[in-house]
Amino acid sequence: MKNSIKATEAYVFLGLTLVLSWFVFWGPLAFFKVTAISFVRDDQGPWWAITLFIIGGFVPSLLAILLTWKKEGKTGLRTLGRRILQFKLGWRWYVFIFLIVIVGTAGQLTINNLLGNTFPGSLFLAQLGNFLPLLILGPLSEEIGWRGYALGRLQTRWNALISSLIIGVIWALWHLPLFFMAGTSLHELALPFVGFLVGLMANSVFYTWLYDNTKHSLWSAILFHWLYTYAAQVVSSGVTRSPLYNWLECVPYVLIVLVVLIIWGPKHLTHISSKRRMRDEGK
Repeated sequence: MKNSIKATEAYVFLGLTLVLSWFVFWGPLAFFKVTAISFVRDDQGPWWAITLFIIGGFVPSLLAILLTWKKEGKTGLRTLGRRILQFKLGWRWYVFIFLIVIVGTAGQLTINNLLGNTFPGSLFLAQLGNFLPLLILGPLSEEIGWRGYALGRLQTRWNALISSLIIGVIWALWHLPLFFMAGTSLHELALPFVGFLVGLMANSVFYTWLYDNTKHSLWSAILFHWLYTYAAQVVSSGVTRSPLYNWLECVPYVLIVLVVLIIWGPKHLTHISSKRRMRDEGK
């Protein structure tokens, strides 16, 4: 019964997140074709559109904080805060986080090269000034919700892989209005939604793998999201976009996640012994 309640809490969170994105914040901007902030063009819309756009990006984390406070009070919020500041991951998990982003990015640049295009590597240094702001726009604005609230609750009902895929699908659908919103990279770069969906589903498995192997550290998810977002931004600014590249850019991360699934297993994504897992789950 307790597991069923936890899973239902996750479903409610995911449903509310979609409703707020589609019908309150991003959806209306997309439907009425109102530009908010463009990171692709030097353009911006009225202040109220910018406000809706920014708040919409924080919906997952703000909603998670609100629901945690409502259900668990200050104790739950303190626990959530400690998980955000849980920096002791173990050195190999820091290595894995950096390695995934490096290998995935190298794979994308290889695809760009095989398609006959070049990439100025100096962009990684030239855009370092954007690195700190990207901590807020994505990692902190989303991860408290996706991994901090939803993931653990889903895993009381579903295994690690299925929980990851559920979040990956909702995560992509949450972004859907941005594909129709003038000025956003998803709209201006003509990215295919299906390719974007596959990429987020693959990345969602990485997040679960890191989260479950670092004692539910939210910092592991925040750091991965942070590095991935920076690398993706730099790559997008320098590769030569084409319909074929747009479809293929998720392939390197999909291939890496297949390796993770083969080695760690889709059910738990950990090498924790069955006895320890049962003890941790209170069985």
